[in-house]
Amino acid sequence: MGVDATLMRVEQRGTSPERKRLTPMATALDRHDAFVRLVDQIRGRSTSPMLERVDPYRSLILTSVDMPQFLHELAELRPLARTAEDLRVLQEFEDLARECAADPTLQLHLDGD
Repeated sequence: MGVDATLMRVEQRGTSPERKRLTPMATALDRHDAFVRLVDQIRGRSTSPMLERVDPYRSLILTSVDMPQFLHELAELRPLARTAEDLRVLQEFEDLARECAADPTLQLHLDGD
């Protein structure tokens, strides 16, 4: 029931969705569902609208434009981290988000099981 993050390079030739190509660049795996547990602790508080959209059963695609807000919301999860695994997952998600923020050809895919 975890959510993994994959940094994808988007190549779009023309306007047709058929010409869109996604290439995985890096991945952060949430092997022990740490990210989902952290997000569940803030769910319903209306302070993290982007994290509220994270679903352990679906995908959420974020663009470089979304990254400042996403990084801000990830920072709000840090005080809730209790284990080394929690911190590892947050750090890896933050690293991918920073990379995505710096390049408009990238997307961050948060994929549930």
